[in-house]
Amino acid sequence: MDQDELNKVEEPAIAQLKQLGWAYVHGAGLTPETGARAYLREVVLINNLDAAIKRINPWISDENLRKVSRELTHPVCAGLMEYNHALYNTLINYQSVEQDLGKGRKGQTVKIIDFDNIDNNEFTCTSQFKVEGVNQNIIPDIVCFVNGLPLAVIECKSPYITNPIAEGINQLRRYANLRNPHLDEGADKLFWYNQLMVSSCRDHAKVGTISSGGQHYGDWKDAYPFSDDELDGSKTNAQQRLLAGLFNRSSFLDILQNFTIYEPIEGRLIKKVARYQQFRAVNKVIERLKNGETRKDKSGIVWHTQGSGKSLTMVMLAVKMRRDLVLQQYKLVFITDRTQLDEQLSTTFRDAQGETVHNADSVATLKALLKKDSSDLVTAMVQKFQDAEKEGGFTDLNPSDKIIVLADEAHRTQFGGLAMVINAALPNAPKIGFTGTPLLKTQKMGNAFGGYIDKYKINEAVEDGATVRLLYEGRQVITDVSGESLDKLFDEYFSEYTKEQQQEIKKKYGVERAVREAPARIRWVCIDLLKHYREHIQPDGFKAMIVTGSRHAAALYKKTLDELGAPPSEVIISGDHNDPPELAKYTDKVHQKKAIADFTKPLKESPIAFLIVKDMLLTGFDAPIAQVMYIDRKLQDHTLMQAIARVNRTYAGKTCGFVVDYHGLSEYLIEALELFSSEDVDGTIQSLKDEIPKLKATHTLAMGFFKGIKGNDVDDFVLALKDDEVRGQFEIAFKRFAKQMNIVLPDTSAAPFVSDLKFLGKVHNAAGRSHRDAGLFLSDVGEKVRQLVDEHIISTGVDPKIPPVDLLAANFKEKLKEFKSPESKASEIESAIKHHLTVNLDEDPEYYKALSLKLKDIILKNAGKWEQQTEFLLEMVDTIEVNHKKAADDIGLSKTEYSFYNILMAEVTAIQGSDVVDAATFDEIKSTTQTLVNTFDEATQIVDFFNKQDEVKRMKREIKRTILDQSFGVPSLVKIVQERFMNLGKHQFGSNNKDSGR
Repeated sequence: MDQDELNKVEEPAIAQLKQLGWAYVHGAGLTPETGARAYLREVVLINNLDAAIKRINPWISDENLRKVSRELTHPVCAGLMEYNHALYNTLINYQSVEQDLGKGRKGQTVKIIDFDNIDNNEFTCTSQFKVEGVNQNIIPDIVCFVNGLPLAVIECKSPYITNPIAEGINQLRRYANLRNPHLDEGADKLFWYNQLMVSSCRDHAKVGTISSGGQHYGDWKDAYPFSDDELDGSKTNAQQRLLAGLFNRSSFLDILQNFTIYEPIEGRLIKKVARYQQFRAVNKVIERLKNGETRKDKSGIVWHTQGSGKSLTMVMLAVKMRRDLVLQQYKLVFITDRTQLDEQLSTTFRDAQGETVHNADSVATLKALLKKDSSDLVTAMVQKFQDAEKEGGFTDLNPSDKIIVLADEAHRTQFGGLAMVINAALPNAPKIGFTGTPLLKTQKMGNAFGGYIDKYKINEAVEDGATVRLLYEGRQVITDVSGESLDKLFDEYFSEYTKEQQQEIKKKYGVERAVREAPARIRWVCIDLLKHYREHIQPDGFKAMIVTGSRHAAALYKKTLDELGAPPSEVIISGDHNDPPELAKYTDKVHQKKAIADFTKPLKESPIAFLIVKDMLLTGFDAPIAQVMYIDRKLQDHTLMQAIARVNRTYAGKTCGFVVDYHGLSEYLIEALELFSSEDVDGTIQSLKDEIPKLKATHTLAMGFFKGIKGNDVDDFVLALKDDEVRGQFEIAFKRFAKQMNIVLPDTSAAPFVSDLKFLGKVHNAAGRSHRDAGLFLSDVGEKVRQLVDEHIISTGVDPKIPPVDLLAANFKEKLKEFKSPESKASEIESAIKHHLTVNLDEDPEYYKALSLKLKDIILKNAGKWEQQTEFLLEMVDTIEVNHKKAADDIGLSKTEYSFYNILMAEVTAIQGSDVVDAATFDEIKSTTQTLVNTFDEATQIVDFFNKQDEVKRMKREIKRTILDQSFGVPSLVKIVQERFMNLGKHQFGSNNKDSGR
């Protein structure tokens, strides 16, 4: 293991977990030999589990204890997510058994975890916990157990390697067999029980679940209920914050019980865990509701910026309230403006708690549900309250103070006439408002609320990667549609019409609307819009929304785009019984539902590139693949803020969203922002001009690695990146520069930086090839930049898709002639040797380990003497495989036997404390090796040998017997040789029966 990883990340994490109340046991103490589990493939600490069940449920019989324990350790499900979901439900909703406790045999509830008494549970963490998988063992860095069940895995990475967090996530996904399930790379059984997967490198730490892709892992930036002052003050790092916030025992169980959601999305079950702002907000609301003395004390606003998971926060709040012994006695009334949230609440409560959500689908039903004195859960659309107000008789429906109103988009529902309607109907009910946009300066919360309960502002969401930043661009449409120019434009656009027809148009639409929706103007907008889409958006695989001023304009946009040969588009507008055919064809709800679903898919799966709308989908619509909104209508205040948030959702490769304005909204945007506190809306939207200083800064940082290098010889630049840590830092800096270029391109303001982008791209590629660094590849920087860099590299005679020349290839020395300086040549040979040793290490660990030490010795002794160093390195290249064969031949062993011999010799000499053995011991070691290799060869003819535990045990017994029969055979040697021989055996003989097809 990397020492930096151990000393700077893993050991401090374990120390902090111990401070947080987790008992620590090293993985060596949790092996079959210690009795902690029967086999390495078992992941539950069965003795701890049985003891916990008995402790929490002291009445349980031995028979029922065995039954519950077996159901937890031997569930029957179809796949990883199904196992995980079923076991989660068992942990949260408990298990039922039939048992007589003195009043006859009846169903009794068995708790696996005691959520009411934290100290009644056992919290254990371990490091280097080995688990046997189908094809290989996995050894996660840290595993956290509660009552013997492995509920969290933490993967630690050195802060100094390239992309440590991504590497950790990749490793976690391999362990869980999520990366390439058909290859059986990991041991997914460990993740049947998993609730949290963490990747940490000290300065950064992210958390996800078994269904999270790399882009879905999130930071945990607030250690609530702890502050940084309670941790390490100004020195508090991301790992300390995450562990304190998530792994303090109370929060860990809280997250498990109340902040974990399974949602079906596009036919797949997705597991979601709260982000830090959701966890913080929900607990602050709970605290206010339980501790506030008056209705006003209990009320307040949660402002979490749009796109950051506000709906899920509401769902999690409802879940926790229903589990709280005090708050579960309250009626919860959800006021929403979206059927999607209604459905989400209903699904969550049905699945998580078997509770029915009562939906008020009429005013009469709404009144009846509100009047009813029961602790049920009611949802109603905003429209129903508006209808109820019109009908009258909507006052003093229920004076109880055991009602809590939770309102979505509070700025609309709580500060208009609706606030009064709700107050009149439910005069003593505290109100919790949720909003995705901040409250206006003029909206006085004191009238109905106790102030903000929690804020998660726009700039925080962008910084966290919960949303992407928005870039605004105003486009001129020949001339501004305003003032005196209107009549001139009207005359220009409608010059072919008669005076009577012109008067009719003016009468029907008004001059401004007629001009804005003139076919000639819309055609011009579409031409410009298509150019922008094809240059900025389409290359990266994203899609667009077009917002129009009327349903007629939406249909005209569609017609014009089709005439211009644009990518496929769909119109989504509301319908009316008297619609003419040209509008009616776009109002079919079934077709709309399919079109919207197809729009959310990648372009390669669905070519629909544009959704054309008027009002529909401007709020509550989630399509992360949409990167740009083209606006050609008036939008103001909250409506404008909500609409532009449609393109701020995160998606793989998406670094920003674009708002392209054809209406002249810049004044409305400024006015809208001025309506809010400047602190609240900081970072809402920026222009392309704002990106230029960022581009200059990232360019300066990337170029800063090569100060003092003269000329443009790529080899000199690659040499500057020889150190692993420096190379990792350059990787981060170059990708930031490249991503920023992808945002600005193809705008002319990017032109001064293009040549440096191409050159640094070539250096980046050359460094990756030279050092055989798999982390150095051009991903997630945007297709525009990748294409530019790749074309440049290819034009210089290098194909980035072709791997570097192998050390043992016939033309390796020929390729060295391309390097101009002796230092570059020596560096290339060193990197090639290192790569060769790493790749072949598993074939003969001791031999290649010795070569690695020899390489370090050559580098150290000949530092600065590049030609001499090159000479010694080339000599090593020439003999690297020849010497391997010769060493085996000299003692009469095959190459396979020699790899086992080297291990046995190394372990025997280590125990004897001497580098050499006498002739008799040498002969014993040789013959023992030959005997055991022959045994391996015969045993592994059995189909799937390494997955058959009885056969593996038999082989281990054979190794033990053979070792102890020798003069050097002491008990302390047995275990290490068993382990090392079995690992090498998998590598050398693992393909025996697979190759033969038996």
